[in-house]
Amino acid sequence: MGDKVYCEDCKKGEEAMSLEFVSAEPQHVDAIGRICFEAFKEVQEGHGFSPDFPSIELARQVLGMMVQRDDFYGVVALRDGQPVGSNFLSLMDLVAGVGPITIDSSCQGEGVGRALMQDVIDYARRNNIEQVRLLQDSFNVASLSLYASLGFDVKEAVVFMQATAVAEADPHVRIVAEADLPAIEELSKRIYKNSRCNEVAAAAPYGFVAFLREQQGRITGYLIPGIFGHGIAETEDDALALISEAARRVAPPFARFFCPLSQASFFRRAIKAGCRTIKVMNYMTLGPYEPPDKVWMPSVLC
Repeated sequence: MGDKVYCEDCKKGEEAMSLEFVSAEPQHVDAIGRICFEAFKEVQEGHGFSPDFPSIELARQVLGMMVQRDDFYGVVALRDGQPVGSNFLSLMDLVAGVGPITIDSSCQGEGVGRALMQDVIDYARRNNIEQVRLLQDSFNVASLSLYASLGFDVKEAVVFMQATAVAEADPHVRIVAEADLPAIEELSKRIYKNSRCNEVAAAAPYGFVAFLREQQGRITGYLIPGIFGHGIAETEDDALALISEAARRVAPPFARFFCPLSQASFFRRAIKAGCRTIKVMNYMTLGPYEPPDKVWMPSVLC
């Protein structure tokens, strides 16, 4: 990090572009936040979808949070000292999640994205992180090809869905408390095959809400709603109750969740309950992978 590198794919006319990769710092947030907003807007609106980051302010807020946290690795690509792209790696638990990765429109197709992806992969290898995952918009065939060429495998087609509340509240759903974390860790290891306890513990301090379903004193599922959230449940009933309560208690843009299409029954029941499909994404993995059991709802963080 910090050294200038020659990128054979980074061409402008007859000249090769020299890039410098540095750790993401607060002084980069304004620029990379703008790039993030513009990149998502251009690609997603160009395919008829609403952008994941609807404003520059939100993009800067999210990336600024990642830059400040010790459990994220961030890298910024500089050209002539100016940011032209960034990438992040979630380090909260054993499995690392890639993104968001965004490139300035002036550098599209010049290899900056590949270099940023290779940087986070190299970081994972240097730090003995064996499992790296990401969610990729299925309509973005360029990024699909890039990630596949770097060794990522598509494991699941996943739909991003808008949750809808049912008529009556579920008395078994409540907010996660610190005392629940040991049980949540056991549940995530059993169903998800990896602990995601640190991610759940970090939800509240950073403004996210985590719900759990508890029956007869036993936790049967939990959910952090939203594009950065995830969830698991022992049954479809548990998962649907969590989704419905999330829709009841948080604003619609945050009352969203991911559903792997291999869970066909769960997907059909979610549709019947009034949940709406927003888009289809690909769940991609690098390194060892063991499919989860029961009902699981991934996130863009892994």
